[in-house]
Amino acid sequence: MKKIGRPFVLMIAFVITTSLALAGGQGVSYSGGDGTTMAKAVVINGATESTGLDAEDAWLAKHFRGYELRQQSLLNSKGKMYDAMDITTQDGKKMTVYFDITGFFGK
Repeated sequence: MKKIGRPFVLMIAFVITTSLALAGGQGVSYSGGDGTTMAKAVVINGATESTGLDAEDAWLAKHFRGYELRQQSLLNSKGKMYDAMDITTQDGKKMTVYFDITGFFGK
């Protein structure tokens, strides 16, 4: 069996760590509701504007495997910012999922 060098192992660890961070794995958490309405929006905590969209995608992929994004809209309501994601689920159901992005919008 061929021995794997330390630089290669470190590179793989970096790629895995970076992927987890971008997918909402490190520093990002979710709270709030199930996203079916603005009042029940999924709140994304610990994201930045650059990682927030990846966090939304990770949440959607976990809850709606095989979904297709049709449209994304930015909404402002009662001093909070939301992303409204119009998706089609794998079984063809069309729905909107709301994310509260107030914590990272513009940051």
